[in-house]
Amino acid sequence: MFGMFITNLLWLSSVQAAEPIEISIGPQYSLYQLYRDEAGSLNEWGLGAEVSIQNVIPSIGMKLRWTKQNFYTPIEESYEYMPITLCTSFDLTPFFKLHWLRLSAETGLGLYNWKGYWIDDIIVLPSGELMEEWDIGFVVGFTVQLRPMKYLSVEYAMRYNYIASTDIEKYGFYDKDDKIWENGFGVKFILPL
Repeated sequence: MFGMFITNLLWLSSVQAAEPIEISIGPQYSLYQLYRDEAGSLNEWGLGAEVSIQNVIPSIGMKLRWTKQNFYTPIEESYEYMPITLCTSFDLTPFFKLHWLRLSAETGLGLYNWKGYWIDDIIVLPSGELMEEWDIGFVVGFTVQLRPMKYLSVEYAMRYNYIASTDIEKYGFYDKDDKIWENGFGVKFILPL
């Protein structure tokens, strides 16, 4: 179903776009800050990738992003997060024809998979359930992209992820929702279609 959605999105964008469509994909390193409760946060570097389509309709595009992140605690417990987000991207400079600079605001929905580990094994609860959840959430942020060459760009992104972890209280956390603050930079290779 998700694959069909992406296929339809690509087809629709090829029909409606006024200029050539670009799909960019590349590695990205991000510093994530996870807020589990009022006491504090956990910071870690992570790795991610993104596919973006510019101008699905003029000045509005789509971004599909995947990251994998591990958060470690002072004890031997750790958490693995794998957000998959689909965002609408709004061009903040539609009247400036600067091909080397793009500013965009983003908002969208995400599917968040997270697991709790003790050393290298997924934690098993007294009920026999594994400490693994699939939650939904939303993301909002902005991106600054510098393109020194036609098919290469460097970008900085700041995003806020709010994850509606409805069952998190069964793991002993006070806050029922997770919040991830992401500051990332990366290099992208643009593939024109």
